Amino acid sequence: MSSEPPRRRDPSDYRPDLRPMLILVGLLAAIVVGWVIIGPLVLPPANDAEAPASTGLDGRWTRTPDEPLATTLELSGPSYTLGGALEFESAGSATVSGDELMLADDPACPGVVARYAFELGSVDRFGLLPENQAQTMTLTLLADECVARADALSVGTWTLRASGREGIYGICDAPNEEAAITGHWPEPSGCG
Repeated sequence: MSSEPPRRRDPSDYRPDLRPMLILVGLLAAIVVGWVIIGPLVLPPANDAEAPASTGLDGRWTRTPDEPLATTLELSGPSYTLGGALEFESAGSATVSGDELMLADDPACPGVVARYAFELGSVDRFGLLPENQAQTMTLTLLADECVARADALSVGTWTLRASGREGIYGICDAPNEEAAITGHWPEPSGCG
């Protein structure tokens, strides 16, 4: 037996194994290519400049606060729906110019652009603090050749049922997050 010490390799003779690094680079390239191909199919379009603006009146409005489904006008972004206990339903696009609400693109009334003046107000939310009053809206008919829609919209005051807008409340919106979670607030009838 020889008692020769093990020979140390010279650092210049060392050749690292690059296979794990090549595998990682390949996986990264596959992920990037997959994202480029699948990303547009999964993600919403990035160009928000083409998205129509909201009316600023978003929410579910009702003429009959105690009966939740009697008559409902829902404004959401650039569209509206009118329904409930009516003999017809109406839907289409909604825009606001100054204090006028314009409704168009209703399949039941093709080519008709309706114009309503609106005035916003507020109503007590059943004993809650004054800063938590519910928003109201009065619509005044300016022009609408769709008679059934005109009859439904221009009668009475509309009360905001549920808002979703920061600092604007409907009669069914809880006054704070805790009340929404626990249900400890005087929720009006027709909100359940």
